[in-house]
Amino acid sequence: MIGWLSGKIRELDPVGMVLIDVQGVGYDVSVSLQTLCNLKLGDTTSLSIHTHVREDQLVLFGFADANERETFRKLNKVTGIGAKMALNLMSSMSASELATAIEQADDLAIARTPGIGKKTAQRLILELQGKLEVGHESASGNHGLHDVKSALLNLGYKAPQVDKALKSIDASLGFEACFKATLKALS
Repeated sequence: MIGWLSGKIRELDPVGMVLIDVQGVGYDVSVSLQTLCNLKLGDTTSLSIHTHVREDQLVLFGFADANERETFRKLNKVTGIGAKMALNLMSSMSASELATAIEQADDLAIARTPGIGKKTAQRLILELQGKLEVGHESASGNHGLHDVKSALLNLGYKAPQVDKALKSIDASLGFEACFKATLKALS
């Protein structure tokens, strides 16, 4: 199993795919939008990897650190949450924000993630309460818009375009919703 990759970023796809060149071998890695916003084309990066094997496919999921990977693995073990849904949750909020929402039994915050209903959010809370590491990240709206701007700049958009599009975005929506709304405004 692959547990860690370090190499040069050759391609970034706004839907969460990264192509990493590791000594001449290219690895396609699925990443959350939270992780994607911190990556820049051409830079060297290191990602903690979860290797997901099914009978018909092998998928690599990459995370900024081991805590994010562990959160993903715990999400993936919850009944009804597969790897794609776990990555979707990790895209909607950081590992720390998700852990805080679970500890505070905030099913509404979790249910804002596309594809997650109130019952699934409650199941996540029931099965994971007390099992995730709660960090100390800033969850302010301006910080979220900064992350959206960073992700879009890394994807090749120009700063004046991004700034203009961000003026009409509600910062309280969360990273994924802000990212999608900004992309729509840019097109």
